[in-house]
Amino acid sequence: MKPWGVSELIYDKLTGLMTPFHFYESAKRVKSWADRKSQPLSVIAIRLPEMTDDELVNSARKLNSELRGGDLLARMGERTFVLLLLGDQEGAGHLIFRLANTIKPKLDFSSTFFSEDETIVEVLNRLGV
Repeated sequence: MKPWGVSELIYDKLTGLMTPFHFYESAKRVKSWADRKSQPLSVIAIRLPEMTDDELVNSARKLNSELRGGDLLARMGERTFVLLLLGDQEGAGHLIFRLANTIKPKLDFSSTFFSEDETIVEVLNRLGV
């Protein structure tokens, strides 16, 4: 078995999205910046239905194409993605609406916001990720 390379720690081999490891590290930096600037942060959990690898990759590409520059998208599990975005709960709701109308098959979305003293792990636990 060959040792893991840097790219395998950063990007999911199938989808090209961030891995959980890279997501947690990047999310800490984004949260720190948002706290300093008093900017709200929201997290969206995206659960995909049973699908082929090709459909999974296609869904990941469509999700990725809808993101803004500061948003983070990661594959956290076999059929679970997480999106961290600068913005409040209302902004997350608008993005969910846009994604739900853009991406087929139908995906399951849930979102929440960060409290000032919460970590990314605590927020993801609240979302059941």
